[in-house]
Amino acid sequence: MSKSMDNNSNPFYLKLSSSLITITLLLVLLYVGRSVLTPLFFAAIFCIFLIAPCNFLERHGVHHAIAAIICMLLAIVITATIIYFISAQIISFKEDLPALTKNLNKASDNVQLYMQEHFHVTPGKLNTSLENIRTKALASAPEILGSTFSTLSGILEYAVLIPIYTFLLLLYRRLVVRFIIACFSEVNLEAVAAVLGRTKYVIRSYIFGLLIEMLLVALMTFIGLLIVGSKYALLLAFIVSVLNLIPYLGVLTAAIISIIITASSSEPVVVAGVLIVIVVVHLIDSNILLPKVVGSKVRINALVTIVGVIIGSELWGIPGMFLAVPVMAIMKVLFDGVDELKPWGILLGEDVDYQKKNRLKAIKTRLAQIKKNKK
Repeated sequence: MSKSMDNNSNPFYLKLSSSLITITLLLVLLYVGRSVLTPLFFAAIFCIFLIAPCNFLERHGVHHAIAAIICMLLAIVITATIIYFISAQIISFKEDLPALTKNLNKASDNVQLYMQEHFHVTPGKLNTSLENIRTKALASAPEILGSTFSTLSGILEYAVLIPIYTFLLLLYRRLVVRFIIACFSEVNLEAVAAVLGRTKYVIRSYIFGLLIEMLLVALMTFIGLLIVGSKYALLLAFIVSVLNLIPYLGVLTAAIISIIITASSSEPVVVAGVLIVIVVVHLIDSNILLPKVVGSKVRINALVTIVGVIIGSELWGIPGMFLAVPVMAIMKVLFDGVDELKPWGILLGEDVDYQKKNRLKAIKTRLAQIKKNKK
């Protein structure tokens, strides 16, 4: 009896300690190897996009290496086209920077006047505070400049490494699958193959769903901004659609950036219209596109999403914020496919049964109220 109890109690502590050690080592590995792993993760996501056209070409007799090259060239052409149109809008925005500076100075004067009237802050004190802020900003200018050069060098590094990694992953994707299968004993081969098959299907559906969602958000935002008369409709639509991939924080950031850019060349009415468009598109995306287009195969709860985005930001910076949700989706699929890891999959997911019960309860309550009102 005691032996049975030991077998039932000890595994909990062993599993807990091993899980904590594994998570700690994994986080350390992700942080230490961020310069190598970040472009590799982006390449893996791009590879998922390109597997379908690559398989299509191979089925029609194209050699796998040539098929990978064709898919990579197609992806580069599409990316270059998008960058070309966005760059044209950025150049146009650069011409409006003096107007933006003028508007910011005007806003600063209004703030000073408001502070003086309502909080009795004298212009001298306010100017002294602003001068201190300016002095500190100038003192940190070398650090900002160094950070800017570091960011630019990182972007150039990604621009070189990501296409190379993507091509090699396309070329050796079957070798990677064989390696994963070879890591397990023959007894578990069937289960491993099933998990890999389901994981590949769900992840591909999820990633393609995110892509379609991003395109639809960009299209709706672009049309809405054209209607309200925004000069930089294409640029802002691109910014909103990309930042929308960052849950919760992305929409707020996109709204702030859009307001600042629009304020440089438009009237306050247009600025308000841009804000309304972003809010409406976000509501449509949250309530219709995300559940219907992305689907319910992978649902990550809000708490884990926010924590994951923050952890991704701490580990890998801005790229980590974009990679956090896809990586958590992949983790959830893997956890759901392995019996020993299913509790972690439950932790990442949403309480769908509870939501359904609440929804049914709300419907029944509403019907009861309607019947009562009729009586």
